[in-house]
Amino acid sequence: MEILKLERNNPDFYRLLGPVFGSREIEKKSHDRFYDDPGKVWYLVPGQAAASVLENTVKNFWADSAEAGDALLQGLIQEYDSLHGIVPLCYSDLFEARGFATRKYRVHFMEVDL
Repeated sequence: MEILKLERNNPDFYRLLGPVFGSREIEKKSHDRFYDDPGKVWYLVPGQAAASVLENTVKNFWADSAEAGDALLQGLIQEYDSLHGIVPLCYSDLFEARGFATRKYRVHFMEVDL
């Protein structure tokens, strides 16, 4: 599965990630809003999964299938020596299967640490 790495200065950034930022379906599934904050590095499996990372902290995560989510996590693990963050609880199986320690954080979120 192809994983694209993007930052806001990429000329295709909004064309590729705009549908993620504006999707009510993604917001309902993840209980999270995605913003194009400065400094975030975005990882995208087009139409299937997206994540943002800021200084080893996962800031956003969404996947429409376990396969796409696992591919995205695998790519993040290869890119970073360590990762932590607060991500949607609905992805706990994916993160735990890749070796992340997880701890529930509020109703729809969990802390993750690798």
